[in-house]
Amino acid sequence: MRYRTKLYLALIIISFLSSGFGLWIMYNEATKFVWTELRAKALTVAATTAALIDPELLKQIHTRADEGSPAYIAVQNELRRARDANRRQNIFVSYLYTLQPDPQNPKILLYQVDAEESPKYVSHAGDIDNNSVDFNIAAHLNSYYAPEQFVTDPYGTWMSGYAPVFDRQGNYVATVGVDISASSIYTKLNRLIYDGFLGLLGSLALGLLGGYFLSRRVSISLSTLCTSVEKIGEGNLDHKVTLNTSDEFEDLAKAINSMSQGLKERERLKMNFTRYVSQHMLDTILKSEMPTNLQGERKKITVLFSDIRQFTQLSEQLPPEQVVSLLNAYLEVMIDVVFSHQGTLDKFIGDAIMVEFGAPMEDEQQELHALETAIAMHKAMQVLGDRLEKEGNPRLVMGIGIHTGLAIVGNIGSEKRMEYTAIGDTVNVAARLEKLTKKLQTPILISETTYRAIKDRFPMKNLGPMTITGKQAPIEVYALYPFGEVKE
Repeated sequence: MRYRTKLYLALIIISFLSSGFGLWIMYNEATKFVWTELRAKALTVAATTAALIDPELLKQIHTRADEGSPAYIAVQNELRRARDANRRQNIFVSYLYTLQPDPQNPKILLYQVDAEESPKYVSHAGDIDNNSVDFNIAAHLNSYYAPEQFVTDPYGTWMSGYAPVFDRQGNYVATVGVDISASSIYTKLNRLIYDGFLGLLGSLALGLLGGYFLSRRVSISLSTLCTSVEKIGEGNLDHKVTLNTSDEFEDLAKAINSMSQGLKERERLKMNFTRYVSQHMLDTILKSEMPTNLQGERKKITVLFSDIRQFTQLSEQLPPEQVVSLLNAYLEVMIDVVFSHQGTLDKFIGDAIMVEFGAPMEDEQQELHALETAIAMHKAMQVLGDRLEKEGNPRLVMGIGIHTGLAIVGNIGSEKRMEYTAIGDTVNVAARLEKLTKKLQTPILISETTYRAIKDRFPMKNLGPMTITGKQAPIEVYALYPFGEVKE
């Protein structure tokens, strides 16, 4: 096979593979981004709605005969308000409902209250939720849960999220479910693939055209050089190579002419061609992850607690729809910050957020990541506050407490009720530090154990030993300095 043909085929193959690989990466990244956004949205809508529903009303609803009761109507109206408050043009909340386990088979969930108005799509109390079996939702009744994939049924493609409803005694009552439509987004992604395929064909056509002219130019240059070398080899030392390509081929032509001139002066022709082939070593790094232990274990972690100031009073002053919208906006921003800094979201406690670093995966820089997360959350809250004020909403203010220590981390509970979380004095201290931010008017407080690991990374201010609830001995408390004061 001639070099021109090899070069031509190589250019076509490289053009096709690079364009196809780029299209594959673009589609996968777009799909991953859409999945992450919809999952976070579904979880926040489910969590905030669960916090608004009165569990005592849900206890009164079990069968279709209860659909005309005041309790059913009250819960349904609450669900509709929450659903309508969270509907956006780009992310559309289609269905919002509550579920309860089937008394005959706890692995099956039954519909309880549905916010849907259309008789064609409404699910009545006592109807079976088929997705509860397919995605084993019953195993996640006591925690926030979203399936690791999109749900596809005859009505479309959905991202679903679930959040538990507990009564004042902490007993599980029901589950709030939300379905966000992903069909239109998939249509756009398919359009992206179609456009990308057209771009791939265009790239291939340009590769064919460009490869033809490039290989032809290389072939002409090589042919000219070969002809000149042959003539010089035959003894024609007066032959000159003429190339005006302004590249390495022209440099080679000048070198051949110089060599020919030297051979002519010595009256002896002696040519040697040496071809050097450079071989490049490709290093492949195989990443092997250690299996994650989800059983209860004692380990060092860093716990971060955050809470919105005066949120209870704010909830009493504002309409429920506005409260839901504010809380969703806050949690959506904070979840993105936590996930981008290797944090593990443990739970939402009303408007509070509990995050762990160093679990379930080991993290040698957990203290650094925790403080970086707190700083990022504080900055994100400033941006969110500016946006909320422009929209006519009250400005939200947040306090954050961080503590590092030993805790029991893993599946805590019994066979009937279990959740992955952290318990111990470390968690309590972090929560108390968060409460202390309100008293000290400081947005971020950390304990001495956290401070020792990051003291050389950030400017910190020692606030001295302080006594916190649940601890007899005072602990050293540090604040990130300088930082603006938190105003209630």
